[in-house]
Amino acid sequence: MPVRLRLARHGHKKQPIYHIVAINSKRPREGRPLETLGTYDPIPRLREGVQVPPSANVFGVLAEQEGLITKEKKIEWNVERIRYWLGVGAEPTRTVVKLLERGGVLTTPHKWQHQWSPTPTTSSILQQQIQTPSQPISQ
Repeated sequence: MPVRLRLARHGHKKQPIYHIVAINSKRPREGRPLETLGTYDPIPRLREGVQVPPSANVFGVLAEQEGLITKEKKIEWNVERIRYWLGVGAEPTRTVVKLLERGGVLTTPHKWQHQWSPTPTTSSILQQQIQTPSQPISQ
């Protein structure tokens, strides 16, 4: 049974909320998953508890550019379970790979590396060299 990590769409019309799920690849998009691993809200929203200041209501002023209001996309996931499913052999979709890279769960030299993946930085290359010390040159 091939397992995939993918997004299942929920929510209302024009207000999607996605669940990151481990599911059999033959099941439909909203089919019953094996496990729900997290949620992703792609719509930028105000953080909970943030009050909109009165100066944001002034006509002609872009409050977001002034630094008064910050809207954020929200993602919550269980990193331990995601790593478990990846270790067992579950294949993530392109979108899930992008989310995991941006969230720091996958670092750039990984099994699902594609052309859209960020290039490895010099710091990650240095970290790999530190973890695997080079052999001394014998003469």
